[in-house]
Amino acid sequence: MNMDMDMGNMDMGNGPSPFYLQKIYWAVVGSFVGAATFANIVDHFLAFQRLRDSTLTPSKPKSLFFSAYATLTALAREASYATPPPISIYDRKFHYAPLGPVAIAVANMIVVVVLCFYKLDTQDQWSWEDIGYRTGFITIAQLPLIFLLAGRQNILGLIAGIDYQRLSWLHRWVARTVWLCATFHMGFWFRSWGRYHYIASQLQNDYFAKRGFAAWCILTFIVISSMRPVRSLGYEFFVIQHLVMFVGFIIAVWLHATAEVKVWVWISIGLLVFDRVARYTWATYINLSIFRRSSGSSRTLWANSASFTPLPGNVTRITIENPGTGWSAGQYMFLACHAIAPLQTHPFTIASIPEDKKIELLVRAEKGSTRRFFQYALKHAHVLGTEPATSSKKTRAVFLDGPYGRLRSLRQFDSVVLIAGGMGATFTVPLLRDIVARWKEGSVRGTQAVTRRIRFIWAIKSRAHLSWFETQLRAMPTDVDACQCEDPDIARGVEIGIYVTCDEKLEQPPSNVPCQPKTALPARPERGGTRDSDEERSGAAEKDGPFISSPRTGGCHCTATTQDDTADTRVRCTCSGLTPQSSTSPSLPLLFGRPATRPIIRKALEEAEGESAVIVCGPRGLSDDVRRSVVYLSDERAVHKGTGAQGIYLHVENFGW
Repeated sequence: MNMDMDMGNMDMGNGPSPFYLQKIYWAVVGSFVGAATFANIVDHFLAFQRLRDSTLTPSKPKSLFFSAYATLTALAREASYATPPPISIYDRKFHYAPLGPVAIAVANMIVVVVLCFYKLDTQDQWSWEDIGYRTGFITIAQLPLIFLLAGRQNILGLIAGIDYQRLSWLHRWVARTVWLCATFHMGFWFRSWGRYHYIASQLQNDYFAKRGFAAWCILTFIVISSMRPVRSLGYEFFVIQHLVMFVGFIIAVWLHATAEVKVWVWISIGLLVFDRVARYTWATYINLSIFRRSSGSSRTLWANSASFTPLPGNVTRITIENPGTGWSAGQYMFLACHAIAPLQTHPFTIASIPEDKKIELLVRAEKGSTRRFFQYALKHAHVLGTEPATSSKKTRAVFLDGPYGRLRSLRQFDSVVLIAGGMGATFTVPLLRDIVARWKEGSVRGTQAVTRRIRFIWAIKSRAHLSWFETQLRAMPTDVDACQCEDPDIARGVEIGIYVTCDEKLEQPPSNVPCQPKTALPARPERGGTRDSDEERSGAAEKDGPFISSPRTGGCHCTATTQDDTADTRVRCTCSGLTPQSSTSPSLPLLFGRPATRPIIRKALEEAEGESAVIVCGPRGLSDDVRRSVVYLSDERAVHKGTGAQGIYLHVENFGW
């Protein structure tokens, strides 16, 4: 059968024109994007209004419109934040995505299936070719959406206020929907050809059939290789094969498509080219010293150079002085250092704030480049956690891409709860410091501060991990007191709680590893908290190499749950029958056990006089627990449903579902 026909004039029986159905699909997509854009605009207006509100409750709705909007937002949040409990299969836990993103992915799939089969009878053998044509039209019309969702310089993310990492999850599910639609397309043609037993003949001799089948095979490989268990095997290999396969897929689709529908392929190619050109142009600007002053002592071609310092917990601190780009607290950078790890780029959260005038990245050593960074840092550091003398300090040229990441300004909320597990503090500590820095700035300028209370919770495995941010956290009470003295009429407060879930000071360190005197040794690297996304994560930590790890004898593990970190700082668990000592620092009280997130969040909400923000970054178990706690408390308190309870904004910084 020759499929090269004028599709614009073909008869689809009782169904509408396939070109019309393509427009319907994009009208639905446009409606979703329009709704997200409207919400993003309103959120920006709310932030603008609150930061200039001189009343005692600037983060509280002041009009009927914003009260109604707050009620609708509360209902939508309760539904979208909800997350089912994980399931365990053979000692492995499988976590679910939140219902909000799942609902969007399912809605897209339902729309696609309806458009594929609307007014067509799948049991009528004379309709099978019509279904084959229509499903082909719907399949190719979805291609631009895949590329819209995939780009780092993301147009949808910009207008809707959504980070590209979250859109990348939807990108994968849209791609799976495209694969399903393409399977319908191929299946009904096969079903029609099967009546006459010439499927094999068509695949051997028909121009369109051969290229269409090749495109389906490539897409199938892309979908399988993009699943989390496969892509976690090796990020570098995943990226290379993903790009190669997508190029092959686009070529095969372009050869398979007729002239009437090639426009969808060209749009996809245009979006891909736009993303690459925008990224490479910006990367050139921030990485070449001809545009920016070099951070090194001598002027070189490259604008950014970094020093590497080993820290407890197999963590490397990467410091880039006077970087060629700005950033905001909570954003992340893609970093490459080809002198240490050639041809590898990974995303890491920026652990510093712009006032530091330097980018600091804390990178946990796993496989690939992260492991090589730690090896290099160990080689050029005399004592763990310290930097060599300035005269002998070695730096390497690094290449930056970014910054990326979008988060609603936390300065507009009355109360902020920051919860982190392990390396998740690289996300929450800059947010904490940014709010306090705005307090200090406001005290000097005499401006109104919206945020009144901050609760900072950090769960770590070892007391040694506290050294990652100990200086910043110990300075926090002094900074807050200074702000209070400058403007005593506005009450501000920061409560910090550090939870040690497994204090490894009780364990004997390996004798052949350099470490700081009287400092606890780190645990073997745990997953969670590092900025590397699941699809870009280097993998689980290896057992060999120069990693600093404590023996697992004794089964040191704190399983107790601490209900309130402000009530008591005594020991909450024991390890191997021994009792660790509690912290003697009044400014950074240590508790031993796991934080009970629900009472912590409830206390902050009860004290809030306006909308609150809850931010969490850490392992999936912690993130899901916080999600469920926020949904439960929102429902329990009947937020914006006549009780006077104010809204709860939740941001979960996780790295791929």
